[in-house]
Amino acid sequence: MAQQGILKKTEIISVRIDSELSKKLHDKSEEQRISLNALINHLLEKQVNWNELANEIGWVSSFRTTFRDLMDTISKDKVIKIGQSAGKTDFQNSLNYFYGRIDLDSILDFLKKRLQNMKVQFRHISENGKDKIIIQHDLGKNWPHLVISELSESLNAIGYRITNDEYNKSGFSFEIIRVEVF
Repeated sequence: MAQQGILKKTEIISVRIDSELSKKLHDKSEEQRISLNALINHLLEKQVNWNELANEIGWVSSFRTTFRDLMDTISKDKVIKIGQSAGKTDFQNSLNYFYGRIDLDSILDFLKKRLQNMKVQFRHISENGKDKIIIQHDLGKNWPHLVISELSESLNAIGYRITNDEYNKSGFSFEIIRVEVF
């Protein structure tokens, strides 16, 4: 994954945009307390590296309350089976489409972008050869099981597994470790 703090090469370009859109962008940058340049870069990066690709491969969006109700209605066992099936096909196909590869870096980056797009709080702590993921959400009691089962399929395929998964009403966490092959 790209390291934090490394400066990327930039270019200066000039574009014309509608005055009303310009005002909205300026207002949004002030509201978020970031420069207009940073806001525009973020929006363009999200469009090019997530929105377009997600639309191309057929992702759909729904109202948060609808999604939460679905996750609360479907049984935990059914959600896990759906996650395992999606993990073998849709999740791995998405990784290949977005990155052209399936490895730990692509899985973690994909998870991060997916959760950011869903407005879900995500924290990744990497230390002592373990990657700990902490997620705070309001997406229903069974949504964590969907995420874990999807991730497990892809991680297991590349020699990693999920351990120490813990769940509570508004969050869950887990660790990813490399599986020793004897």
